[in-house]
Amino acid sequence: MKYRMILLLILFVAAQSGNEAFAGYDASKPVATVHKPVGAVEFMATGKDWNRAVPATPLYSGDRVKTGENSFVIIKFIENSILRIQEKSEITIHGDITKNKEFSKNVYMERGSLGFTVQKRTNEKFEFSTPTSVASIRGTEGLLVTGGENADVLIIASGVVVFTNLISRQSVTVGANQAAFSDKQGNMNVKPVTLEQLQQLNNALSGSGTPSDTTGSKTDTTKSGGNRSGGQSSSSGTGSESLSLSFLISTPPVTEGRGFAVSVELTNLSVPLDTVKQLASYFALAYRSEGSQTFEELSATITGNRMKFDIPADKVTGTKIEIYIILRTKTGIEITYPQNNPRSNPLIIPVQSAQRNQLKIEFLDPSGKRRTMVIEY
Repeated sequence: MKYRMILLLILFVAAQSGNEAFAGYDASKPVATVHKPVGAVEFMATGKDWNRAVPATPLYSGDRVKTGENSFVIIKFIENSILRIQEKSEITIHGDITKNKEFSKNVYMERGSLGFTVQKRTNEKFEFSTPTSVASIRGTEGLLVTGGENADVLIIASGVVVFTNLISRQSVTVGANQAAFSDKQGNMNVKPVTLEQLQQLNNALSGSGTPSDTTGSKTDTTKSGGNRSGGQSSSSGTGSESLSLSFLISTPPVTEGRGFAVSVELTNLSVPLDTVKQLASYFALAYRSEGSQTFEELSATITGNRMKFDIPADKVTGTKIEIYIILRTKTGIEITYPQNNPRSNPLIIPVQSAQRNQLKIEFLDPSGKRRTMVIEY
């Protein structure tokens, strides 16, 4: 009898521990909430019609969410995992307790793309699924794109994901800075991320569903009197360290009618320099003199992380030279610095006048002789 009582006590404690693990879950309560809907964002409760989603809209298991063109929405789960649903996407959210006593969450994506930041928790299971693939997530940040007629693409910023093709049942492990592809023929492969994919990842995790401004800028003056500008195209995920591509631009003091060199340095590279060389199809400095309507371009081959562009003397006229940087990839992506409308918002290099004015001041010295002081400016 004593043995039985001890056994029953152990079983009771074990059952209580299992219940405590899911004390925060109630099937009658929402599993997620809508945050920051931008543009055309709608949700559909089970058995209901589509309705406009507003901030704090609760989402229950089985609810669907979709975004229109140029639209975006953040969805936050009860345990603080975050989805960033991009434009023209549609998902269905599921949350339940499994037979293995796990809090199981599944986000089925019919179309589109989403960025995700999934918190790692014990006794919880988080999956993303598409008509072609399933990604099993535990404490991970990344981007999932449904391929439609092409392959699904999974890009990981941090953590490790098991990615499975539903046709072939083949699975691969995907780690940080890797991209996995799963197609409708059952094929799967994993590759290092490219610069373009890092930019996609940044857009998906930056909190903006539309193409984000991935280039920030600042301008200051060096002690030598020259000009220096810094621009950055960054790939950063919320809650994790980011990789980036930065442009640092410097020139000496510039005088009208004299040629000068613009130095452009690539720093904080999001991928190795050799990868940037392989990806780049065109790298150039665009410039124009004051009063000119057309930018001219000086191209260069990326050989190291610093290049120089020589602007000829006959182009150095007026009070300023306007410049911007162009980097195009072999896949057709174009990065500029400044990012937004560089032709109408270029960097400004001041040009000093080559002519010097003189101010003559006549005066008498202590001996009474007339003298002239000349001041040039």
